[in-house]
Amino acid sequence: MQWQCILDVNLNRLTESLKFIEDYIRFEIKEIAILEKIRSLRNEFFHLKSSLQISDLIAYRKSEIDPGRNPEFDSIPRKNNTDLILANFSRAKESARIIEEILRHKNKMLGSNMKRIRFQIYDIEKIVLQKTQKRFDPRLYVIIDEKYIDKIPLNEMIKILQDNGATMIQLRIKNLPDRKFYYYGEKIRRLITNPDLKFIVNDRADIALSINADGVHLGQEDMPLKSARELLGDKFIIGVSAHNIKEALSAQRNGADYLGVGAMFPTKTKQDVRVCGLDLISKIKRKVIIPIIAIGGINNKNYRKVIKAGADGIAIASYLFEGDLKKNLQSLAKRT
Repeated sequence: MQWQCILDVNLNRLTESLKFIEDYIRFEIKEIAILEKIRSLRNEFFHLKSSLQISDLIAYRKSEIDPGRNPEFDSIPRKNNTDLILANFSRAKESARIIEEILRHKNKMLGSNMKRIRFQIYDIEKIVLQKTQKRFDPRLYVIIDEKYIDKIPLNEMIKILQDNGATMIQLRIKNLPDRKFYYYGEKIRRLITNPDLKFIVNDRADIALSINADGVHLGQEDMPLKSARELLGDKFIIGVSAHNIKEALSAQRNGADYLGVGAMFPTKTKQDVRVCGLDLISKIKRKVIIPIIAIGGINNKNYRKVIKAGADGIAIASYLFEGDLKKNLQSLAKRT
């Protein structure tokens, strides 16, 4: 066995994969702490490679006759960013293990160093996957209230939402039995096929967990945010309603991923809602760094004012469902 060829190709694969992972963290996740972890790992790997006779390994390289040169060789379709980053972590882990196995027989110290690098890859993969799964686009947040749940067949409703610009969906049920809540939630979860369209359950962290939703939205009278996080873990998106700056700052401090701020205007969905107005968006925007999703009475005639006030997204229910869902959705999706 020409172990030099195997070592050479896996050193190259690991180098390429780690560079892709670093760039993904740098430009997609954009968190300094995670970026420093991958850069430290790449630096450690660079020093390990410097201990090897790379020029000797290159002399064994026979890329011109390598069957792996075929463009179709080892080709796996990538559907989205999650598939892409997981594929590169998979390549990195495979290569790290092979390099470790070869070095273990040639140089025990280098083999041990490579094992340490391999386990660091495992750790970073977990962090990156959690961050990737939690990424969400707050621009057009559709609330399926119980009063609209049977307006059209659910499979048709979800298809329209997926195909016409919805970026997040929340199921909000207040008065139906828990079994009905679970039934609708589980069905919506199955109908959503786009991994970038995030599914949020209102109030009920237990139902969100049981149907594997992407997150939960909590009001000020619901389960405390800290308890919800302990139950759901770090990968779940947790949004919190805020009606003033104090509530907004508390939610951010306790780990909320976004704020639901409102009501902006009087709304048909909640008759007794307190209208906060657009000024509140501007005030909270100056105090927090997490996304703000404005809610309450928003439609195609006033949503521009909400965005101008500083909202990162708009949450809409009655305007969409009390009319032509597809047409109303498109009237907003093109501009948000």
